[in-house]
Amino acid sequence: MNTFEEILQKAIKYDADFVLLAGDLFHENNPSREIFLGVSRKLRQHCLSSRPVNFEFVSDPSKNFSSSNFDRVNYDDPNINVGLPVFTIHGNHDDLSGKGLSVLDNLHEVGLLNQFGKFETLDKFSVEPILLRKGNTNLALYGIGNQRDDRLCRAFQGYVSDEQIHFRRPAEHTEAWFNILLLHQNRPKRSTVRTTGAYVNDKLLPSFFDLVIWGHEHECKIDPEYVESGRVDGDGFFILQPGSSIATSLTKDEAIPKHIALLKVRGRKFVSKPIPLETVRQLFVDELNFELDYEDVRIPNTTIRQDRMPDERIVHEKIESMLEEADASRGPHQPTLPLLRLKIIYSGRWTQFPPLNAKRFGVTFADRVANYDEMIQIKTIRQQGPKDQTQGTGHVGPAVVDRCLTVDQLVSDFFTTCDQTQKMKILTETAMGRSISEYSNEDKKVAELDREFIACVKTQVETFRQALIETDEVSVPADYTMDLHQTEKRLMKKIAVATDSRSRARVELDDDEMETD
Repeated sequence: MNTFEEILQKAIKYDADFVLLAGDLFHENNPSREIFLGVSRKLRQHCLSSRPVNFEFVSDPSKNFSSSNFDRVNYDDPNINVGLPVFTIHGNHDDLSGKGLSVLDNLHEVGLLNQFGKFETLDKFSVEPILLRKGNTNLALYGIGNQRDDRLCRAFQGYVSDEQIHFRRPAEHTEAWFNILLLHQNRPKRSTVRTTGAYVNDKLLPSFFDLVIWGHEHECKIDPEYVESGRVDGDGFFILQPGSSIATSLTKDEAIPKHIALLKVRGRKFVSKPIPLETVRQLFVDELNFELDYEDVRIPNTTIRQDRMPDERIVHEKIESMLEEADASRGPHQPTLPLLRLKIIYSGRWTQFPPLNAKRFGVTFADRVANYDEMIQIKTIRQQGPKDQTQGTGHVGPAVVDRCLTVDQLVSDFFTTCDQTQKMKILTETAMGRSISEYSNEDKKVAELDREFIACVKTQVETFRQALIETDEVSVPADYTMDLHQTEKRLMKKIAVATDSRSRARVELDDDEMETD
């Protein structure tokens, strides 16, 4: 919330005409009341004022905001005194659901911001630009809120014939407009099995754009990057990827300093000035590989974890080093407690004893690290021998164990490699793996975990039982005369079909999860 307020304050400080967001104002589709209230307060505090708005809105607002009951941009509403307009598209975290609404619609309808780039149809996109004019500079804002990457990629592939996507351009002085496109999609290739790659290739974008502001990707690439056009009918364009304003995951990409861009446009030329954000919580990401980095360290010849093991000393020193770096680089407006992520790799001789308990070790830094309970990530790599395979024996071999980092992955690996006769037909591996993995949760009692596990099994059995009851194939005649052998065959066939359907559904679910951020 502090960083969001900082962005609005810097917009006023640098006398920006408006704020442009490329989606994901919220991190969750259904934010808590506290978060929604806080955002509403900040928008009202900094955006509603007597500050003059010095540009014209010259397009048809009924087309730009066709999903709204109010056919005007918020600063032209006589009932609202807007001094800092905000224009935004929706991202995948504040995406449309249910009746095609998101939390952004609430803010738009009460006049706190302007949401554009929504589409009622999913198979065809007609993109209407927001046309703005200030002096001799004409600006056309095109927005496409988050879509399935496959769908949008195919639409751009057919752009030349206007079959699926069409960008409406100003009828008068078409070449006099500076054209900006706001996108919220995967930028790098995310799939090797899909024909589209589960991303939007920038080579497919129309060449008349001058600048593309790319949302969704969290890595901050604040300097505009020139991209050669993949089409023969125009020049290239620039891509600006601001990234997320705060760290939402513990990765190296998120550890890059966060910035916003002050964009100045005059005629068909622009200048982008990066402005560092001063209230973002620090994030430091590092890695320790004991076998490679500490090969001279003596370790006890034991298979049981003991007190004061050498790995604990090494990790403690590394955390202290990261905290010293945080203290040295912390700005006056940044939170005191930083975010840390230390990946620890146990391999070679370091695998002869159990790794340290990450959560228990993190507690010792509870008053110095914001995410102390997830500060450490452990990976164990054991040498795989020729006989370490499962081979459908019902035994989980070391090869399977070595590939797994969590219990649910262990369960999934076993049922992936086991013999067909050992695969579960009624219970799902995913649900069972997640339920079993809860037993590693130190915050829950065993009795509570037992109840949750039993409830999970009962739910799956009942769901499958109801599916069998609803089919005509297992109906019992009124006189109770039936061929039990044939009935059993029909039941087994139905179970096989249900199992196959369950597997296909899981694959589709995995594909959907891969596209979300």
